[in-house]
Amino acid sequence: MSRIPDHIIDQIRDHANIVEVIGEHVRLKKAGRNYLGLCPFHKERTPSFNVNPERGMYKCFGCGKGGNAITFVQEHLHMTFPDAVRHLANKMNIVIPEEEVDDPTGEQARKEEARAALREAARFYADVLASSDGAPARRLLEKRGFTPQTTEQFGIGASPAAWDATLKHLTANGFTQQHLEDAGLVIVKDDGKVYDRFRGRVMFPIRDDGGRVVGFTARVIGSDSDGPKYINSPQTLVYDKSRVLYGLDLAKRSIMQARRALLVEGQADVIAMHQAGFTATVASSGTALTPDQLRSVKRYADSVVLIFDADAAGQKAMSRGIELALEAGLDVRCVVLPEGEDPDSLIQGQGADHMHALIESALPWMEYQTDRFRSLGALEDPVQQADAVRTMLTWILGIPDALRHPFLIRELAERFGLDEATLNTEADRLKRAKRPAPYQHERQQPQRPQQQQLQQQQQQPQPQPQQLLLPPERELLRMALTVEHGLALILHQYHVEPQTFYTERGQRLFRRVLIAEAETENVVEHLIDDPELNIADKALIRELVGSATRLSTKWKDFDIQIPDHETARAVRDALIGIALQRTVAEIEQVMQQLHSITEDAQYQRLAHALQHLMSRREDLRRRYSDDPFDISWLDADTTSAS
Repeated sequence: MSRIPDHIIDQIRDHANIVEVIGEHVRLKKAGRNYLGLCPFHKERTPSFNVNPERGMYKCFGCGKGGNAITFVQEHLHMTFPDAVRHLANKMNIVIPEEEVDDPTGEQARKEEARAALREAARFYADVLASSDGAPARRLLEKRGFTPQTTEQFGIGASPAAWDATLKHLTANGFTQQHLEDAGLVIVKDDGKVYDRFRGRVMFPIRDDGGRVVGFTARVIGSDSDGPKYINSPQTLVYDKSRVLYGLDLAKRSIMQARRALLVEGQADVIAMHQAGFTATVASSGTALTPDQLRSVKRYADSVVLIFDADAAGQKAMSRGIELALEAGLDVRCVVLPEGEDPDSLIQGQGADHMHALIESALPWMEYQTDRFRSLGALEDPVQQADAVRTMLTWILGIPDALRHPFLIRELAERFGLDEATLNTEADRLKRAKRPAPYQHERQQPQRPQQQQLQQQQQQPQPQPQQLLLPPERELLRMALTVEHGLALILHQYHVEPQTFYTERGQRLFRRVLIAEAETENVVEHLIDDPELNIADKALIRELVGSATRLSTKWKDFDIQIPDHETARAVRDALIGIALQRTVAEIEQVMQQLHSITEDAQYQRLAHALQHLMSRREDLRRRYSDDPFDISWLDADTTSAS
């Protein structure tokens, strides 16, 4: 495998414009000498992501992520360190002279050469499109309404009609036949003859979310060709069809800003949508939609709008897309296009405004799917109705956020005029059916002596596992033990008591901290020797003290005054976190009670209490953006609703 020289890495690290690099993915706003934005590594409503262009560094004061331009590309685009360096080098037009190091299997070297061959092939196809040989392809693109700017943006090209033009060009540029096979650019016949996979076609590069070419889709130019209309790159060392979404490299910034993705069926539809201003649009690449592709969308979005054709195949794909998107944790809405239209033809015929109206009026997935079942005649008798309801109930149970389940089940019951308790019973049955049953054969086998001894050992009383602290509880204890005047701030400014902590262990540890504070000046040493604390508790104390953040060193690099305000914010955020945990637990408790309530008055009381708790939860989440010294929310009603 090739190694990037250290001086090149240093050059990229020192000279990369970090504001431009991060600005491609995060909307930054100048604030004094720095830039601020919403952190791309965790959800937040108030900007805490700080970029310092003078030092070429970034730091999030919310989640703690930080680093330089290379680190950001690694983390955000999910690249290895060498790939991140090459990504930036390509943007900065820096040529990397590479040194050879060990690569026992040779696979990494093959991948790098395959990517290089694909990159050069994309350049070659773009040059062909611009030449006289590319005239037929240009006419086709013009007929489709693609502008030169759009063609350049998506890297569209044309492959020569000759059998070996691409092969000759790439071998002349130093690539071997093996490189081209690994890239999926050539086909080798049984008799050893080698020829271009793509000939006389419009070439659409397929790029990963980092912008690297990993394959191609090739469309036939003439209508008299005997071959298929589209040819796609095969599965290769660098191209996994099930993972790549076409257009994601160009769409992800818009998707992140709106937290919503638009998903269409075809690559031409993606291009037409982007050209019309719908820049959050992506599509699968040469394969049916897959779970991995929807998980890629989830990295950038909270919701997805499915825009599929109205024909039977398109609507079947829509239903599958709903199921996969729900499993990925996405909220789903559906656009049904007019009969015979696709996004490209609709925009050309009726304009972008009409498409915008369709997207904004997209149906919630449950409404769409109910209408689809009805149109298929699947709601005409009780058996078919039960199957339809069971299908949608299964989709609901696949949603990762279990808190959404009861609300969707209630909506499903109302839509079909069913008793909610009936659906909850069926949901419980479906959950049990998914659990693997114990093997009967193993249960009936006679126990061997070793098994009997092991069983006896397992029946003996075992030490209970140590109760875990919540992260905000750990933070409160850390602040109390390591920050100057931290305990005084916690006690007198925020009125924290042992009962403030959520877990019994947290309450007990804080009591011992208060006792140690009253009895000695060296609180940590007193706690380590405290006979009331067990070994695990003392290890936790050492861990909290040893991992304490020293604000006086690294934070100076950002020219930001930290101690008083940031200490207060850390305490305030920890208290909000504990309050949120307590509120969420109460919400779950009430929801469990709702399942077993039959009396209307009691049901209404609990439903009202649930609404109050959910409002309380949202109010707490909003408090993260308040002045950290504002403690008015601590006096809010936090009593249990049960």
